[in-house]
Amino acid sequence: MNDRVIPWQPTVIAGPKQALLATPETAKLMLKKAKRPLFVVGPYAKNEPLMSHVKEIAEIWDLPIVTTADTFKSFHDNGIESDSYGIVEIANLLKDPEWEGIKGEGQNDLVLFVGCIYYIASQGLSTLKHFAPHLKTLTICKYFHSNADASFPNMKDEEWEKYLTKMKTK
Repeated sequence: MNDRVIPWQPTVIAGPKQALLATPETAKLMLKKAKRPLFVVGPYAKNEPLMSHVKEIAEIWDLPIVTTADTFKSFHDNGIESDSYGIVEIANLLKDPEWEGIKGEGQNDLVLFVGCIYYIASQGLSTLKHFAPHLKTLTICKYFHSNADASFPNMKDEEWEKYLTKMKTK
C-alpha cells in the first residue's frame, strides 16, 4: 500500500472538466471565435491600471461590459459604458439558455471575467461550468480559476500587465 500523502490541491482536483491554462494568444483565439461575447468586470477593476486595460480590451474586441458590485459608478464616472448586475444575478441569467442577453440580442456564447473577488467568481464559474453547457468562460485575472473553461495562470503583477497588454491587439 502506498503511504505517500498527497496534499490537497484544489486547482488540480477540481473535477472532471479542468480549465485550460490560457495565454493571451489563446484568449484572443477564443474571442475571435465567439459570436456574442460578454465582459463581466468585478470590483478590483475600479482602479487603475486595470480599469484602463478593461476599457481598451472592451473597445478593441467590441465587448459589452457588465459591472458587478460597486464597479458601475467608477466606470460611469470615467466614461466607460456598462450595465450593472450582481455577480450571482448575472451567473443565474447566463445559465438560462432562454435569456436574450443584456442587450436583448441573444444568449452569450463566451463570457470573459476580470476583477471579481476570487471566492465569489469561483462559485459563479462552477455554476456556469455545470449548468451552462452552451457557454464558454475565460478569466483574465492574475490568479488561475479552475472552474473556468480557460484561465490565465497565477502570476505576478508585472507578468499580468504584459498579458493584459497583449490582449489589446487583434
